[in-house]
Amino acid sequence: MEHKLEKPIAFFDMPTQQKTIGKEKILKSLEKILDHGGYAQGPETKELEEKLAKYTGMKYCLTCSSGTDALILALMSWGVKAGDAVFVPSFTFVATAEAVAFLGATPVFVDSDEKTFNICPKDLETAIKATKEKTDLNLKAIIAVDIFGQPADYRAINKIAKSYNMKVLGDAAQSFGSELDGKKAGAFCDMTATSFYPTKPLGCYGDGGAVFCNSEEEYEILKSCRIHGMGGEKYDNIRLGMTARMDSFQAAVLLHKMEVFEQEMKDRQIIAKRYKDGLTNNTHQTVIDGAMSAWAIYTILSDNRDALQAHLRELNVPTAAFYPRPVHTQTAYKKWATRSLPVCERLAEQVVSIPMQPYLDENSQNYIIEAINSFN
Repeated sequence: MEHKLEKPIAFFDMPTQQKTIGKEKILKSLEKILDHGGYAQGPETKELEEKLAKYTGMKYCLTCSSGTDALILALMSWGVKAGDAVFVPSFTFVATAEAVAFLGATPVFVDSDEKTFNICPKDLETAIKATKEKTDLNLKAIIAVDIFGQPADYRAINKIAKSYNMKVLGDAAQSFGSELDGKKAGAFCDMTATSFYPTKPLGCYGDGGAVFCNSEEEYEILKSCRIHGMGGEKYDNIRLGMTARMDSFQAAVLLHKMEVFEQEMKDRQIIAKRYKDGLTNNTHQTVIDGAMSAWAIYTILSDNRDALQAHLRELNVPTAAFYPRPVHTQTAYKKWATRSLPVCERLAEQVVSIPMQPYLDENSQNYIIEAINSFN
């Protein structure tokens, strides 16, 4: 190989990001929180909500304790309950379907698009028609996951949802910072949930999440559900809710990370282009026209994944398989699997994710490309 490995390659590189931001700034923010004592949903969270709403172009942002809780809160605000059908992709992390099942509703699994890896609009409509004809379930909502950072086809999904009088919830856990038709993630559909888990494009130093919407009524319900269903009086809880506050330290971390976020997005685009141009004999995730992916994870397909991963392991290139088992095949979710989903099942056998983070130096990028291309 032409390029030599100069230093270990990190799949995710939070230490370098922390150094770029400045550890002292982060510690100073922690000291400020210790002084004012607003540890949960303190002033930092309010500032973060205002900045995130402005960034996405949405009227309201509600911070919360995790991306999963963000999904649950959004569904709660729409009154999702037992007897409702919520259509979800199976090729994703379990949290999407988990949020539906947690509320007693029925997750209806939808196949993936073979090029974008996102939920397939054509199969979505097939699943909706079958659910309407063969069950007594109420057609309630669609959750579109922006897998690996790329926006789902919201043009088609929103159109389908409107024709069946359903809501669309965007799962932007991996796509915060992405764009579609000039809009930022958070503004693609009725409501959007995102995660700030450390490995996400915009991540904190623990768990955190947020919900975005434009409806004041929905926002007020979200606020209530975030704190046990609280009403106008502290001890008058007017609906079932949960405890899902964001702690102030995580908000402070995110405020600092937003200072470097735009540059990180630009650097992710550069790395993704170099991968796309440099990698041969591999199938790449296709980005739809008018979209910019956040490239949370860069994933290729291989017919011989195990051998490729072993080859790269020998060359000290870390890899992962996101996701090796579709949700509808997992133990707790098999009871909702009403049909096979051939595309997502095939993707689960072929996906190989390679290092993608904005602090990956050019030599490491070239080394990774050569290492993959050297696999026969």
